[in-house]
Amino acid sequence: MRLALACALVLSASPLRAEPPRISLVFGADRLTAQAEDIRSVRRVDEGAQGAALVIRLVAGYDRQMSALTLAHVGETGQLLICGQIVVEPVLDRAIHEAVFVISDTDRARIDRLQALLDGPVCAPIPQG
Repeated sequence: MRLALACALVLSASPLRAEPPRISLVFGADRLTAQAEDIRSVRRVDEGAQGAALVIRLVAGYDRQMSALTLAHVGETGQLLICGQIVVEPVLDRAIHEAVFVISDTDRARIDRLQALLDGPVCAPIPQG
């Protein structure tokens, strides 16, 4: 799976806790988290035989947080989570100044499941298969 990262967010959920962040980017103890209302858009891009991708844009207020987080962690491996579940562990090769994520995968069904979590009214477990 490829990941082009231009923003992000992590947190594990407990059944007794409030809803986990919809999306999180985590580097060690540092994190950026956003709820459903913080997601400005989720756009799907079908890439033919290459699979599909999701382009996720947070509201502009997250741009400065993204820039600060990624500037402090260039060269490190982070975790991108959706609804508290690790989606990918990207290596940050440069600072990112816009709160945008691009998640691509050759498994279209996996992209479908991730999109449903991002578009849905609440977080739910990512179904397998």
